Amino acid sequence: MMDRLRPYTGTALLLVLLTLAACGGSGSSADSGSNGGNGGSGDGGAGKLLGLQQSDSQFVISDGETRLLLDRNDWHARWALADGTTLVEDARDNGTRSQTNPDYAQYNDRQDGIDKAYPGLPTVSYAPYAYLSADQWHYATGASAVQLDGDTATIDVATDDGLGATLRVQFASDGSLRMHFAPAAAASAVSTAWASPSSEHYFGGGQRFSSVDLRRTALPLWISHGSGANREGSTNEIASSFFWCPCGWGLASDSDARGEIVFARINQRSDAGRVTIENNALELSWYRGTPTQMLAARTAITGRPQWTPPDWMWRPMVWQDSDTSTDSVRALVDGMQSRGIPLGAVWLDNPWDAGKGSFDFDPARFADPDALIKEVHDKGVRFMVWLSPFVSGPYFDEASARGWVVTGTRADGNDATYYPTRGIDPHLDFTNPDAAAWWEDGLRRLIRRGVDGVKVDRGEEDLSDDSVWANGLPNRLNHNAYVDHYQHAIFDAFQSERPNGDFAIFSRGGWNGSARWSAHWEADNTSLLGDLGLTQVLRGLLSMAASGFPFVGGDIGGYAGVRQDQGESAGGIPLLPPDEPTYIRWLELGALSPVMQTDVPPWWVSDNAVRVYRRYATLHDRLVPYIAAAAKQAVDAGLPIVRPLPFSCPDDAQAVATTDEYLFGPDLLVAPVTSLASETGITTRRIYLPAGRWHNFWNGNTIDGPRTFLALVPLAQLPLYVRDGANLPAGVSADQLP
Repeated sequence: MMDRLRPYTGTALLLVLLTLAACGGSGSSADSGSNGGNGGSGDGGAGKLLGLQQSDSQFVISDGETRLLLDRNDWHARWALADGTTLVEDARDNGTRSQTNPDYAQYNDRQDGIDKAYPGLPTVSYAPYAYLSADQWHYATGASAVQLDGDTATIDVATDDGLGATLRVQFASDGSLRMHFAPAAAASAVSTAWASPSSEHYFGGGQRFSSVDLRRTALPLWISHGSGANREGSTNEIASSFFWCPCGWGLASDSDARGEIVFARINQRSDAGRVTIENNALELSWYRGTPTQMLAARTAITGRPQWTPPDWMWRPMVWQDSDTSTDSVRALVDGMQSRGIPLGAVWLDNPWDAGKGSFDFDPARFADPDALIKEVHDKGVRFMVWLSPFVSGPYFDEASARGWVVTGTRADGNDATYYPTRGIDPHLDFTNPDAAAWWEDGLRRLIRRGVDGVKVDRGEEDLSDDSVWANGLPNRLNHNAYVDHYQHAIFDAFQSERPNGDFAIFSRGGWNGSARWSAHWEADNTSLLGDLGLTQVLRGLLSMAASGFPFVGGDIGGYAGVRQDQGESAGGIPLLPPDEPTYIRWLELGALSPVMQTDVPPWWVSDNAVRVYRRYATLHDRLVPYIAAAAKQAVDAGLPIVRPLPFSCPDDAQAVATTDEYLFGPDLLVAPVTSLASETGITTRRIYLPAGRWHNFWNGNTIDGPRTFLALVPLAQLPLYVRDGANLPAGVSADQLP
């Protein structure tokens, strides 16, 4: 188990009725987490005493609820319920113990020791419980002995090289299996594979821009901002080694190590999935139950948000890139308020400071920053700034002299850590406690001046295997965890200055456990409709929710456009990206996301965009009590605010196949329009409503589910449906919006 992922010690897992996103209704108790799935003790602690049955051909280990069946003479493992129903089992031997990895040839783009996209290993194995030693894959051939100690079984594993291995299995009290596989041989990588029938679909994995359903994809366990880093043409800033199947089981790799999970990928094996990491032992957690139960169990281990965000974090926010100054901040705040648009916070993006690591304002941009902070606060708006983990100028000189920066990244001594070299400043080494304390002290000074929150950028840059870290670990074990150290330091600074939780933190990068310290924003999407832009944002929102990242929102209008650079001078020019239809469709999704924020104020687009923005920002603002209540469930029980239909309705085959809709909290069903075809004023959208009675938010029409239908969707009207009996905040109705 990852040492830094200590059991969650906040509010205990709720054993009362959760307000669930279930097809059966908002008050169903069927998924309460106390029915033998993974909603039990919350910390995955000691389970029941185990029993063992054995024959000449098989060992059967059981805790009374599930059984692990191990073949003695030809390795095969199967996890089943007590009644014999199979949850998951090892992949069957297809006659090939190792094979060339086709992804390696396609994505191996190493330059100066740095990968833009992690390609996996040159060869891989689909043999269960395999390991790479001296460039050759070896594998388990049988189970030779089993010893029981309380809730844990230790299995002696025979291997093809004759050296053997040990498999330790804990039947944890939350219903999961915790496995530790350690070969006796010196191993550089470890791997296992499971059988993947065509009926199985997988969800989670962090921010997946290319597909919500992970089947037939690869998940690089290596966060990166590099284009194509997810092997599907997009970036990989937020990854999670946890996924689940609506069929009733899930899996997580409990390691920070570089690796990959491959889900029945056609170019490898369409009948099997595989997890491989570059380490000498394999740590796995196998989960069971409904998606709600599995996510509750997983987040009880990796950690849920460690603070209950203030209501203002859920209000609409605005920022702009590059041209950051006293005048630009006033223009954003006054521009929103003078147009009657609700506003909760303004962000100062890069550059705003006197140097990275200074924690002070650039005097050329901000003559009197303290007066500006007070001015913004007096208008009822919170004040946030941009941060990075870099140090520059005299702050680099000081940190470097004290040995507080990551070194050794490049042979030429240039520790600019980006692929390819772009002159980005070196990283502060947050694995050094003194460096982290120095950095936190600087941030505390800024907080005491009135800064209410931060936009946490970077941290996923591709460091090389030659990088030197204070904790002595190799880069393959430090890289993913770096964002967690970085974000943890930020959280600690705010928590020490504002123990009441009155702060907001939004991060671009993320890894297992990052949701403890920060909300996240989906970064740097192209200002287009379809697969290159808005559709990615919808996928990222749903996949992050499915992975245990509950507080998320994208940049309304995208980041990579033209208006973002042209600013107010672009207003009224119709064809610049994002154009008006793209912006409005993006706005609709953003308004029904937990975090609503934009780097393109609507008057930079058109007068009509202002009118529509006012309407949706008002809707989101009035939903704040509803969002805050759902956020509290995320903190207490791991239940996400955004609930994809496969998560909410795992027993409904049509819901599982519907990966472009979601429940927003318990009672609002959202079907965003993101396709290229929606560029026109009116488009069509196929919509699925699960079981129950639903009401069209805009006209009140009643529809009984389950039902699939084709809807005509006007440009400014998001397909939005309200569950019958929903209790929404005051003013949340179409006829009460401006």
